[in-house]
Order: sequence, then C-alpha cells, then structure tokens
Amino acid sequence: MSKFYAFTLLFFIVSQLSAQKQYEYELTPKDSSTNTYFNTTLSDPYQWMENPADPRLANWLEAETKLTKKVKSRYLKTLDLKDQIAAMYYGVKEQKIKGYVEKDKANKSKYEFKYKTQNSNRFPNLYYRERGDKNYRILVDIKKFMKDQGKNIAIMGYDINEEYDLVAIRLSQEGSDWQELFFFYLSNGQQIHNSLKYIRSGSNLVWDKMNLYYDRYDAPKDNRAHLDKAVGQKLYYHKFGDTQDKDNMLYANSAQSNTEEFICFELNEKLFFYKTLSHKNKEYRALAVAEKNDSLLNLKNFLIYPYSSTINITIEEAFGDKILLRTNWEAPNGRVLIVDTNNPNKPSEIVPEYDVFLKQVNRLGNDKFVCIYKNGNRDLALFYDLEGNLLHKIDFPEGKKVNGLRENKEDVEFTDFYVSSFYHPDLYYQLSLKNLTFKPSLSVSVPYDPESLETRYVKYKSKDGTEIPMYITCLKTTELNGENPTLLYGYGGYGTTVEPAFDESRALWLLHGGILAIPNVRGGGAEGSDWSLEGRRLKKQNGIDDFIAAAEYLIQEKYTSSEHLGSNGGSHGGLLVSAAAIQRPNLFKAVVAEAGPYDMLRFENFTVGSAATNINEFGSTTNEADFNNLWSYSPMHNIKAGIKYPNYLVMTGESDDRVPPLHTFKFLATLQEKASPESLYLMYLIPGAGHGGPLSFNDWFDKVLYKYAFLYHFL
Repeated sequence: MSKFYAFTLLFFIVSQLSAQKQYEYELTPKDSSTNTYFNTTLSDPYQWMENPADPRLANWLEAETKLTKKVKSRYLKTLDLKDQIAAMYYGVKEQKIKGYVEKDKANKSKYEFKYKTQNSNRFPNLYYRERGDKNYRILVDIKKFMKDQGKNIAIMGYDINEEYDLVAIRLSQEGSDWQELFFFYLSNGQQIHNSLKYIRSGSNLVWDKMNLYYDRYDAPKDNRAHLDKAVGQKLYYHKFGDTQDKDNMLYANSAQSNTEEFICFELNEKLFFYKTLSHKNKEYRALAVAEKNDSLLNLKNFLIYPYSSTINITIEEAFGDKILLRTNWEAPNGRVLIVDTNNPNKPSEIVPEYDVFLKQVNRLGNDKFVCIYKNGNRDLALFYDLEGNLLHKIDFPEGKKVNGLRENKEDVEFTDFYVSSFYHPDLYYQLSLKNLTFKPSLSVSVPYDPESLETRYVKYKSKDGTEIPMYITCLKTTELNGENPTLLYGYGGYGTTVEPAFDESRALWLLHGGILAIPNVRGGGAEGSDWSLEGRRLKKQNGIDDFIAAAEYLIQEKYTSSEHLGSNGGSHGGLLVSAAAIQRPNLFKAVVAEAGPYDMLRFENFTVGSAATNINEFGSTTNEADFNNLWSYSPMHNIKAGIKYPNYLVMTGESDDRVPPLHTFKFLATLQEKASPESLYLMYLIPGAGHGGPLSFNDWFDKVLYKYAFLYHFL
C-alpha cells in the first residue's frame, strides 16, 4: 500500500472516530415525584435536587465538578487565553486632559473609598481616606467578618453620613440577597459594635443625623434563606447605639397579596414612598411623601394611579415641592409629568411623548434637567428648564451610550459624564451647565487599535414579520464568508434594553476575528413600553422567536454558520438562550447560559419567583392559560430524547437566592439523561457566589477564562 493511501485511510479512520465520539455522564438518581396542574400530571424525577440537604446532591455535584475540571484540562490554549485576557484588563491607561475643571472642594465628597485585593481568594477589602490625605487606611478587613474559613463574604455597598463621619457597610454572606449592616466611625476607622440584620439587596437606607431609617424583613426560616421568599417588609427607625430589637417600626407593607414591595428613599430631606393601598377591596399604587419623624410617619399621597403591570411611574427629581415624574402612562414611549405635593393628584405634562423612547430624566443643577432618548442606534439628549422649555440638544454618535449625565449639586458650573461602546473603554467628558457645551476630560489608551472595530445597527424580520433591531460589532475588515465565530447575546425581559457597554473579554473576542451580535428582542425595552409588553407573560414566545430569527439572519447574511454560532445570556437571558437552543438545536454549536430559570413550572415556588415583578413577567401556574404557556417554552420540560442539542455550559452560583441553582441542576441532569451524547453538557458551579457574584478575583477570573475557553474551543 502506498504511503498516500495509508495516510488517507488513517485520516479517514481518525475522522470517523472523532465523528462518533460520545460523552459519558454520571448516572443521576431519579425519583417518582409528580406535579399536577389542572388536568395535567407531569413527572419531575429530579425534584429531589430542590433540597440542598439531600446527600445525593453532594455526590452528584462532586462528579459534575470533576468532569468540568477534566474537560478544562483539554483546552490547550487556555494559558494563552489567560495571558491575553489579563493584558486586556490591565492594558487600559487613563489621564486627565489639560483644561479639566475640578469641582470646588465644598462640592466634593469628604471621603474617598477604594477596594484593594489583599488575598486573591477573597473579596477585596475596603479602604478610605479623607480627601486631601496622602494615604488610604483600611476600613473593612473581609477576613474578620468571615464566619467560617472558606465561606465567601462580600461588601455589597456603603452608605456614607459625612456630617457625622459615619458609614454603614452592607455585607453579604455567600453572595446572598440577604445583607447585614455594620457601622464604622470614619474619624478613626473603628467599628461600632452593633449591626442590623435581615435587610435585602433592594433595601434603602436614609440617615437622620446619626440615626437611620431602613426597611427589613422577617428572619428567614432555618436553612431556607436561599429558597423561600422574603416576607414581612417593614420600615424601622434605628437610634444610634441601640440594639436592633429596640428599633421603632414606622410602616408595614400594606399590599394585600404580599407580592408587591414598598420603596422608601430620600429627596430634599423628606421621605418618598412607592406603595400599594387598598380601597373597597381594590388595590391602587400611590406615590407618597412624609416629613422625617422617629415615632410616627404622616404619609401624604400626592399621586394615586391604577394598579397595573403595564403602568410605570418613576420619581426622578424634586425641585422643592415640585416632583418630576417619568411615566409610560398613556404614553408608551414615555413623557415627563410634574406634580406639586401640596396639590395632590393634579399632575401636568411638562415634556410630551415623542416618537423616540425616553430612557432617563436627570437633574442638572438647580434649574435644569435632561431627557435622554434612544433614537435608533444613537442616544439623544434634550435639555429643559423647569417650565419645560427646550434649551439645547445633543446627538451622540451611533453605537454609543451616554451615562452619568446628571448633577445633583445646585451650585456647580460643570459636571462630568461618559460615553460607552462595545469595543472601547468609557470616554469621559465635562459639560458646562451654563452654555451646555462639552469637551473631553480624560484621555484613554488601550493595547489595540479601536479604530479597527465598528458597531453596525441592523433590523431583521422575526417570525411574525416584526422588525427587530440588532447591534453587530466586529472588525471593519470582517469578510461575510459564513465562517466567522459569532456570539449571539440576549436578555429580553423586564423591559431592559441591552445597550453599548465595554467588556475586555468581549473586546478580545472581537480582536481575534469574532463577531458580537446583540438583538434587542421583544420583552426588553428598546422600542418603548409596548415593546416590552409584546414579549411578556403570554407573549414570551415572541422574544424567543426574535432571538431565533437573529441567528437565522446572521447565517443568511453570511456573518457566520451554525458550526460557528454560539449564544450567551444570564438570568432572564439564560432562559432566553436556552429556550431558543432547545426549540432550534441545529442553529447553534455552543451555548453558555448563566444563572437562568429553566424549570418555569416551579419558578414561582422559590425566593423572588412569586414577587409581583415576576408574576407580571411570566405568569403563574395557578392560572391555566399561564400554565400552558409556561409549559410550552420551559427549557427543562421541552428537552426531547435523542436530540443533538448544542454543546452546553451552564454556570451558576452555589448560593444564588434570586434564581436558585436547583434550576441549573435539574436542567443539566435532564440534558445529560435525554439528549444525544454527541454533544457536551457541562456545569460550572461557582462556590459561595450569588446571582452573578460578587466573586473573589480568582473565582471571577477563572469563570471568565472557562467561559471563553469553552466558546473558543467550539466556535
């Protein structure tokens, strides 16, 4: 036999062996659990995974972790990728431009804070200094707050009281949404030895001299903090130095259903509330205001409006007793109302609805505000005085997003803002509040040529003919040959719009010739409130169809092919990309789904799943129409035996109490049991992490590295 034929035969055999490769998974225990919805009974063989104390779960997780580590060791280019990602994150340099006008010292914060990593296996410590001092001093040493060695703890934020040199630090164990408040003197960095427990990630704090208003919840049941919904929201007044049991309860959540939470915050030295009220067994929403009082709050409703999942009203700014409101009430694209708290329920329109979507309304000093609109592929800023007269407008460049364009100080002449992009770091500018002109304030250098990249804005047709907008970012020299590695990213829920933002690991993907495509599918807010309603609840399939159509467009236009197309999304985006991949498995080669809900029939049984926000978004299995709809797209319930699904990486935090990891466990077990073993189905479990973090440096970097090693390998 000639050498040529021997080589050909060998190549053929190797190719066949490669094509026939199948993955083997640990056999996952099953039980006989069933759930009945109306006239339908469904088996749920992995329902036992909902109990974190089940000994079978620890064994299964150990086996899955071993498999993940084993696969990782086969990705030969991981070390190169690690160095390149690090170079991207550390290669950005910034320098203030000559002519930048510093704020007067009186308008600057008294203290400066920064995080500093002392141990890469722990969350960074918090340091501070009084402005003007040379050196930072340590304030919070994370190690001192660790209840158990190896258990993650993280600083989730801090609330400063400069007048009395105090700070309240929010700490979270294991990345949970449950938080505990600890207090420190900023004069000497000493801790005050009492704390406030049972606050949540959404709780607001309002200082009152040295005392504090805060909202908290009932203590969770033992071993159920990561599974049960938080209940019993109340507003308390805490006197400095007292223990928490002496705090005075001022207000309790009055929502009949206990699914809607109240919000309390401070504006102009007063307390403002979003709350629910009942009248003749009917619920309404109300905006209210109260003078500060440590024993009794006299809440005065200044706007009552229908209780509806489709009406949003946001308190944006307060100029004395006049309150600026942003709303979609009778205006899907948004408008601005003004209401006087002394003349309740008589709002007047100060900025009408336009044919572009109103995203933000921000204060600018003592007598102006700015409305920021999404105008196709660009941001538009319209500047107004308090009578609603248009003063100026700025059209920002295509493919960019304006951020931080606000100024709460009344007596400043300049304010700073920045512009974001998918492919370069934030660019900073300074705005004159007198003539509303702006100029660059910071020069930025990066370890690559950003001019080699661009963001394109296209529209494509979805299944029902609706035009969907999509950002496509790539090298300008990209050839449309159908062979480009492409990452399709999506979110698609809660009216949230995915807009330009810089991420170093994504930029590296682009510099390697990859394409980043981001469609703003229905369910998000790209085209106004009606757009979000068209992908909500019974219309959730619209957003999934939009995402599928985005993949088809990219293939049709020769950006990529199914062999080079991957998808990625987190939280609601994890649901979106998974539903699309299960419904159209041949479209994608690889999927990375992060912290998503995949068992939509039991989603409302845990933590925030039954909150009003989520019931409005998805519905409830107690409603037959909702049940049938949820069942139709629930990723776990639609996995079919023998189908070759895309190579799959599911990522979740071990302590996620917003979307509990049980969703990921059950979904992965079902994939490994039913789906064709020709594809790889893996889980990356992040120890001691909540819903997206926060993470130690090592955990964060390892997660990013594994995610992109997986994508580079398959695409």
